[in-house]
Amino acid sequence: MAVFDTGPIENRAVPRTTQLTVRLFNTGKLPALVGVEAYSINPAGDGFASETLFAVNLVSLNPFGTPGSSFTVDNIIPNQDVFGVRVLTSGLGANNIAITILEKGSNGQILKEHVLEGELSQIQELLYAYVSNPYSDTVMIINTATNTILTTLFFPPGSNPAGTAFTPDGSLAYIVNYGNSTVTVVDTATNTFKTTITLSPGSNPILITITPDGTRAYVANRLASTVSVINTATNTILTTIILPSGSSPVGIAITPDSLQAYVVNEDNDTVAVIDTITNTITTTINFPSGSRPVLIAITPNGSRAYVTGYLNDTVTVIDTATNTILTAITLPSGSGPVGIAIIPDGSRAYVTNASNDTVTVINTATNTILTTIDLPPGSASEEVEITPDNSRAYVANTGINSITVLDTATNEVIATLPTGELPVDVAITPILLF
Repeated sequence: MAVFDTGPIENRAVPRTTQLTVRLFNTGKLPALVGVEAYSINPAGDGFASETLFAVNLVSLNPFGTPGSSFTVDNIIPNQDVFGVRVLTSGLGANNIAITILEKGSNGQILKEHVLEGELSQIQELLYAYVSNPYSDTVMIINTATNTILTTLFFPPGSNPAGTAFTPDGSLAYIVNYGNSTVTVVDTATNTFKTTITLSPGSNPILITITPDGTRAYVANRLASTVSVINTATNTILTTIILPSGSSPVGIAITPDSLQAYVVNEDNDTVAVIDTITNTITTTINFPSGSRPVLIAITPNGSRAYVTGYLNDTVTVIDTATNTILTAITLPSGSGPVGIAIIPDGSRAYVTNASNDTVTVINTATNTILTTIDLPPGSASEEVEITPDNSRAYVANTGINSITVLDTATNEVIATLPTGELPVDVAITPILLF
């Protein structure tokens, strides 16, 4: 994470700065997440002072030469005697952001220009892994920098927390509870419960995903064969999408443009494609009978979806433009693939194989197997998640109540952490800038 700061700017002279404009431009070939903080210093005179934020913005910048590679934050009003602007950049392109800050007067005239450059201050990314332990009615939170347990969230008995998704800014976690058909909203700054959303009785939600624009959450209700759509602004249910009876939806993922949701139906060997504007099913993709598709991951550019087939030992690749099957990658017989995650740079997919206690690494450019990583016997791993900085993969070992941490550069095991009973899901926060 790179940090740029103007330092305290004196604003007691005439003409006084009454407006700030911050221009951001990605000059590199990798995406970045950028946070802008405007702060005041109080008191402005002699002695100790404190810093107070009066404006905060968070924006994702695409690589240079593509739409969305620049952004302007305008109309920041610094009604303070001493203020400053801090810009925090993170992600794969964190070190390639050009920043210009304009101080303007009451008539819009430019009083001063700040170009933030030079050697960058580096601080560690703030990334946390949330591990769902349904049989313990807990969610364990891991500090991924130290691979130590930060805290544990305790749910009412019989909740059976099963899956977690985060809002894009990382401020809220939405956790589905399989046992009592609810969704718990957690404030990630304090790790306290904010509210509980009640679904229809007998829904038995298994997994959840949130649109990249952060406006809606989509919940796969396994026993009800439905998908609940939640308005994240009000935390109310917008609608319920009815799937064919007996579908048993499990995996669910949304394209980066927030326009399509893909729902993997375990019991009828299909993937339903949902138009998120109308919340209707637009097409159904059929898999071989008896393949039992389970989980899904979509590439960062949104062009392909990868689906694990537990019973036929395959990973099926879907073209999201045509919603047709491109190919099926065959794994060793008896693998039993379940979980899948695609590394943020899009180059590799990590697949957990519950039946033979391995992780298969796939080259997504060629759709071939790169390597296989051995896990402890009896791991029966279900889920895998990768940190936003590309560096580590976290594998939930359902069979032996542990998390295995992999170094994605070497594909070697670097840590093993104990969990609660039956860890079925691991989710990692987006990069937290604030």
